[in-house]
Amino acid sequence: MLINNYKPKYPVQTLEKSIDILLCLKESISPEGMSIAEINEKLNLGKSVIHRILDTLYAYRFVEKTSEGYRLGWGLYDIAQVIPENHHLSETGYKKIMERLCSHFKETVNLGVYSNGEVVIICKIEPDRRLRSSVVVGEREPLYATALGKQFLASFTKEEVKAYFESFQFERLTENTIVKLDEMYAELRKVKSQGYALDDEEYCEGLICMAVPVYDFQGKITAAMSVSVPKGRYTEEKKDDIIKVLKEAAIELSDFLGYQGI
Repeated sequence: MLINNYKPKYPVQTLEKSIDILLCLKESISPEGMSIAEINEKLNLGKSVIHRILDTLYAYRFVEKTSEGYRLGWGLYDIAQVIPENHHLSETGYKKIMERLCSHFKETVNLGVYSNGEVVIICKIEPDRRLRSSVVVGEREPLYATALGKQFLASFTKEEVKAYFESFQFERLTENTIVKLDEMYAELRKVKSQGYALDDEEYCEGLICMAVPVYDFQGKITAAMSVSVPKGRYTEEKKDDIIKVLKEAAIELSDFLGYQGI
């Protein structure tokens, strides 16, 4: 019952059996848990082995005894509470990933978070070249005109998008800026279906940006990561390559934050 593709080099059989039992109890839909016989039917470990392991887990509050058998205990919950504190959005988690992207593409990489109807840039990694993005850390950007912002808008309900459009004063920043609600609905449907957002010179003339979402352990978009490319260096082939690698990087960061999605 491994939860990923990694196989331990020096497996401890008793520990593996203990983990299998915990995972088996996790799948129980009854508040009364499972009996030793039911666990053995699933895992075929032998009733005596299961009993000894459950007795040890019980001592550490990892399982609880019920009238029907055993269920997961609060000891596991106590341990789990520490995990988000060690896996929050911080430079430790994202900076190396962004530096790797910047080194690979020789283009500017940005990380932004949502704040009061705008995107705030919290990290920017720049390449050592003369022509690059002018975005600065701490800058606030509009949701409607940026690839980062569209990722957050795409997580809104249709009613929330409408409310956003009604509450903000929209400015056509370039000829490509989307300022009509029906056009934005169509754009956001595209963002959801393709898994990335594109700013095609909508915020700044001569600059094209691609962004993907970063999810946390609750399955919410906690940030968005982008790569900005001057139009003179942009090609469809480069866009496809950036999106592929950018998605992989976002998955890596989301995994660090505890996201369990596909």
